[in-house]
Amino acid sequence: MFLAVVYVPPKGSPYADEGLFDNSTAEVGMIQDLGGSILLTGDFNARTSVTDDYVNCRYFADHMPDMLPLGNDFPEVLPERHNSDKGGLKGWHNEFLDLCRSSGLFILNGRIAGDESGECTCFANGGSNLVDYMVASPALFDCATSLVVHKCPLFCGKGCDFDHKPLSLNL
Repeated sequence: MFLAVVYVPPKGSPYADEGLFDNSTAEVGMIQDLGGSILLTGDFNARTSVTDDYVNCRYFADHMPDMLPLGNDFPEVLPERHNSDKGGLKGWHNEFLDLCRSSGLFILNGRIAGDESGECTCFANGGSNLVDYMVASPALFDCATSLVVHKCPLFCGKGCDFDHKPLSLNL
């Protein structure tokens, strides 16, 4: 298994790298070529709402059956993804979702027991949003038994001033 902890600076930041997701997609492809399962986790600074994180093969099957994407495995069951962040699409959403789609990785937030609602993970600047994700290859998706978005005071102790909630995943 390949595990990567990710921090993507916000769009417009002097530290933002427009090529980061292209490079990440290439690296994920190299790991997949080696036969490894992939788990990416961290702050992607991408607000995705419930936009599909996979290529919707139903469209291809209905309209272009000869153009079905190859090699995009699906988990045995792919539950609908929920997201309690009602702020719409923002930040690196297109790039992040394209990484998932082109690599066949699936967002676990809002789909796995313990986080069925897709809880917000970041509380900053007077708002709340979901920008911290767990993203997995199909084999790991099928092994995921729970995802927890921890309450900071319970997890970090009294006086916790983090603006992102910690996540944990059981496989």
